[in-house]
Amino acid sequence: MSPEHGELDEVAPHQASGRLSLSLFAGVVGAALGLMIVLLALDVSLSELTVHGIAGGVQAGGLSEALGSLAEVLAAVLGLSLTVVAIVVQLASQRYSAKIVDLFMRDWTNVGVFSFMVVSCIYVVLLPAFAGPEQALPDITVGAGLVLAVVNFGLLLPYFGHVFAFLHPNNIITQIKTTAYRSLGRAHLGRGELSAAQIQMAQAIERIADNCLAAITQSDRSLALHSIRTMEELILRYFRFKVDLPPSWSKAPHRHFFALSEEFYEEIVHRGTWVEAKTLMEFEHVMRRALGSMSELVSQLSSSSRAIGERALEEQDGEALELVLRFFNTYIRHALNARNVRAVYNILYQYRQLSVTAMSRRPDLSRRVVEHLVYYGRIANAMGLPFVTVTAAHDVRVMCEHAFAEAHIDVIPVLELFLTLDQPSEGKTEELALLGVRKAQSILGAFFLSRGAPELAQRIREDMDEESPARLASIRDAILAVTDRKFWEITDRGFNFDFVEPEMRKYVHEFFDPMVDGL
Repeated sequence: MSPEHGELDEVAPHQASGRLSLSLFAGVVGAALGLMIVLLALDVSLSELTVHGIAGGVQAGGLSEALGSLAEVLAAVLGLSLTVVAIVVQLASQRYSAKIVDLFMRDWTNVGVFSFMVVSCIYVVLLPAFAGPEQALPDITVGAGLVLAVVNFGLLLPYFGHVFAFLHPNNIITQIKTTAYRSLGRAHLGRGELSAAQIQMAQAIERIADNCLAAITQSDRSLALHSIRTMEELILRYFRFKVDLPPSWSKAPHRHFFALSEEFYEEIVHRGTWVEAKTLMEFEHVMRRALGSMSELVSQLSSSSRAIGERALEEQDGEALELVLRFFNTYIRHALNARNVRAVYNILYQYRQLSVTAMSRRPDLSRRVVEHLVYYGRIANAMGLPFVTVTAAHDVRVMCEHAFAEAHIDVIPVLELFLTLDQPSEGKTEELALLGVRKAQSILGAFFLSRGAPELAQRIREDMDEESPARLASIRDAILAVTDRKFWEITDRGFNFDFVEPEMRKYVHEFFDPMVDGL
């Protein structure tokens, strides 16, 4: 849906509580009035009063007497409200972000309620000054003061409910996103200043990331995950309007990239990818913080980065897609430096998924991704992290299978890279990695045989010429020994790397038979 049809005019979740607040207000005031009416009806001494009699009593001085203490009461209500709200906002800003105060002061409900309270208080304070010593105030002006007081009292509970809903972290983040949407929509339609929309977009990304970092500190997984998903939604929505924005949009506000080198800043401005770069830079920042304490967030960051890459692919935005690949490589590097095997495991999975999606449209990218996976697999092996190397091997195997069977592209360049992943064993961990790589290569060889490509299977056999028949037989037996697709432990991917389908088992034998003949 286009912005002309109101796609950007989303309503923050806390605003959805408006109907509930209105109902609460009506309930509170209605309960008070109803109680008064019921008690009047039950009072024997007043049971015979008519409507005209009650009205006459009110006009005779009831309103004026009631007005006497209203100024003090309304001032007390205003002071109470300010105190409670100030404390709650301060606590929220200390826990999450000081920018919450800015958001609070810009919310029209907050401004409107306090403005109404101040106006009411001033009104009832000034009203008695216009009464003469023997001249009563008009009933309408006095009655208006009472109505203002009733409305102020009735608003207390609904407004406090609004404040607590507003300060809920998830709602704050959603409101930031909504504000950025609207600013972007106005810029897209030419109804707002482009520079203001740029600043709003950059600040929105920063503020959501700040809330995510605070959530990590507070060990609030739900908020951290919500923050990353919100940033993902923001950037995915941005892609829909990016192509229609004026060329001057690509000139990013420099103050939001002060930590970048001049060369990188000029690059993202020239390529028009500053919004994507800003988002992915915040992802990287969060990634480094999450590696040691929140593995679920690492998975979400990888998944969101993949979603951004796939959207860039759909929009044929090659520059943004290239940027996503570079950040994926950076994620892997950070995870390896932290020696966080599980993080690398999850990042590689999303990286592979992105590459598979892009394979039919951008086969050149798939070859580059394989280069990267092979590189980091070898690095992990040298670091004594054999499981990472094995994971990279099986991901590359899946990519080779997809390239051959689904994308129908030339698989040989990718296969040749895959065959460079195995290294001569130098120790126990290196030996484990090499065995895992050989298993992956062997399963790929069996796959090629099953798909009528014996020349590709033969190329893999040639790479294994240096292996002894006994070793190759042990690799074959290890593959065939796996009969359950699911791994016996709970894993994020949920299946065993070495499992082959029953109909594929004969091709495993066929692949190994020429190399282990006689054993």
